[in-house]
Amino acid sequence: MDYQVLENNELRVEILSKGAELKSIRSKKDGTEYLWQANDEFWGRHAPILFPIVGKLKDDRYSLDGQTYAMSQHGFARDRVFSITEKQSNSIALTLADDEASFHIYPFKFELTIEYKLIGNRLIVSYLIKNLDAKKPMYFAIGAHPGFNLPLDDRTSFDDYFLEFSPKRTRKFIPVTEEVLLKYDEKKDVTDSIYPLTRELFADGVLIWETMEPTRIELKSNKTRKSVVLEYSKMPYLGIWSTYPQEAGFICIEPWCGIADTYDSNGKYDEKLGVNTLPPETNFQSSYQMTFI
Repeated sequence: MDYQVLENNELRVEILSKGAELKSIRSKKDGTEYLWQANDEFWGRHAPILFPIVGKLKDDRYSLDGQTYAMSQHGFARDRVFSITEKQSNSIALTLADDEASFHIYPFKFELTIEYKLIGNRLIVSYLIKNLDAKKPMYFAIGAHPGFNLPLDDRTSFDDYFLEFSPKRTRKFIPVTEEVLLKYDEKKDVTDSIYPLTRELFADGVLIWETMEPTRIELKSNKTRKSVVLEYSKMPYLGIWSTYPQEAGFICIEPWCGIADTYDSNGKYDEKLGVNTLPPETNFQSSYQMTFI
């Protein structure tokens, strides 16, 4: 079996060994499948883990210590097989470590562990990253990319839903280029807390905000009680994405510790916008949770 199962009276959750990626989140009460079921015609993934970069690098490459490395969008962890390092009745931990192949594109000694914990109708996702090197710092980004089915029932449509951000406050919005690089010099303050979903909302690509404070995003409709709530406290960026002009039945709500390159990036990894620096033999932790109603 290439996936593992967590379940309780509320939810059944399936997690793939490849990429430690969520495969299914299904209600035990009424059978609702909350997670997008991967269709290559639109988007062939469910909820990939983004590591050690989030988004795109300029020209798909970066430089570090005089060397240049190639890396495609969102990094390599989503395509690697993780090992199960802990399994309990309501939780599972999956781990990926550096190897010879990874070292050619990412020259760090690391260990990445993804933990999923199921409590009632909530799924908590935790990230633990270890820098195993005794001498040099490690640079990285990590992020989530879960895609949620829309509509959530057969009585509603995509356009019946909206996103509500909490708390209500001013946030920085960062536009992107056609190549999905950041126009960071054009970021602007936005005060909206409610975003009705339309296809045209994504005409310019992914929507990105800075979220430097605890944040709650609700995906809901006035025409159904079905909803998804995503919450986090230590993930400084948020992406919202769906396809355009294709009309795929999903929306991605993506909290990130890291972000894509700017269009004018100098390509130096240790100077990259949003990069995290992990000193030798230290750890990084972050998490978010999803509630399914």
